[in-house]
Amino acid sequence: MDNRVADITLNKDEMRLWGSLALQGIDNAMSGLATMVNREIRMSSLSLKQVPASEAPDLVGGADKMVIGIYLAFEGDATGHLMLVHQPDVALAIIDMLLGNEPGATRDLNEMEQSALGEMGNIIGSAFLNAIADALSLRLQPSPPEVILDMAGAILDVAFAEILQQTDDVIVAETSFGTSDRQARGTFLVIPSFNFLKVILSNAGVEK
Repeated sequence: MDNRVADITLNKDEMRLWGSLALQGIDNAMSGLATMVNREIRMSSLSLKQVPASEAPDLVGGADKMVIGIYLAFEGDATGHLMLVHQPDVALAIIDMLLGNEPGATRDLNEMEQSALGEMGNIIGSAFLNAIADALSLRLQPSPPEVILDMAGAILDVAFAEILQQTDDVIVAETSFGTSDRQARGTFLVIPSFNFLKVILSNAGVEK
């Protein structure tokens, strides 16, 4: 059995393809979130990049930084992981937006607040996967979301344990979104297995 780490590096055309699919997925996710809060949600920026997994915690302040993560795995025609990672103050601001509270009203992550974040993760993750599945005629099924408050390194280790057996890199989409009067910046980590990436490229007519 070959245990070597696979090369998941994308060339410019492959990255453009993945970026187009990711944009479709995130647009769909924002539409789903808008329906959840019954307000228009706009994505004001999107940055897509490929980074070594060891550097991913730096995107959210470093491995020792306390963050709130919403984690989903997915399976079907391919497997992988999705994770929304926010600084605690940003996550609390998002909860205010989700629950229709005044800014600054949420100060603790209790059961109701965790449920709101979990539902947001479920809607965003499902909508993101549905857009890619529809575009490429795939079946992708997300797991129930898990809301985790921990250091960034510990949260990301949950997803990386499997992925690092296959590849050294992760695909990261950093987004800013919000309503007309509120913005929330977070990191949306799309962590594909090598199989997932191969399936996507193959279905799009690109062999990897």
